[in-house]
Amino acid sequence: MTEKQQVRKQIREKIKATSEEYRNSASAAISLNVLTMPEVRDCKTILAYFSVGSEPATLALISKLLGEGKRVCLPLCTDLDEEGRRTGTIDAMEARVIKSFDDLVPGAYGIPEPAADTEMMPPEYMDLIILPCLSCDRECNRIGHGAGYYDKYLSKIRSDCFTLAMCFEEVLADEIPTEPHDRKVDAVVTEKQIYRWRR
Repeated sequence: MTEKQQVRKQIREKIKATSEEYRNSASAAISLNVLTMPEVRDCKTILAYFSVGSEPATLALISKLLGEGKRVCLPLCTDLDEEGRRTGTIDAMEARVIKSFDDLVPGAYGIPEPAADTEMMPPEYMDLIILPCLSCDRECNRIGHGAGYYDKYLSKIRSDCFTLAMCFEEVLADEIPTEPHDRKVDAVVTEKQIYRWRR
C-alpha cells in the first residue's frame, strides 16, 4: 500500500467516526465561509462539484451561487463505457454549465452530473474551482479520492484561476503526502477557518 493509499484509508476511518449532525452543521458553516470570500464574490464562472456521501455538502452552496447569477459548471466524466466503467482515458473531465439541478442526470459512480446536451465551458474560462477532497492540511495540500480527474484538468486552467477545497476541520490532516504533479489549492475552507496558501 502506498503512503497516499494509507492516508486515504486513515482519513476514511476518521470521516466515518464523525456524526451526521456534525457533518450537516459543519457543511452549512463551510458554505457560509466560502460565500464570504472576495474571490467567490468577484468571480463570474465557477466549477463546483455535486457532493455525495460524507463530503461537505455543496447543494445549498450551488443553489446560492446560481441565485447570485454566477455561471456554475459541474464536472462531466467522459471516459466511461456503457456499463459505467472507466475506459482509461486520462483527459476525461469537462465542465458543463447548469442553470438548475434539473440539468442533472444520474452519472458515474451514482453521482448526478450534467446531461450530455449542456453547454461545455473550456478550462481557461474558469475564474474559480471548488475541488472535492478526502482531506487537506493547513498548508493547502489536498488529497482527493484517487481517480486523478482533477490533476489533468488543473494543468489547463489560467494561472489566476482561484482554487479552493472544502474540508471538515475534524478530518484535516497534519500533513498530506505529495508527489511532483500535485498542486496546492489556494485555500482550504473549513467550518472554523479559511487557510490560505501564500504563493
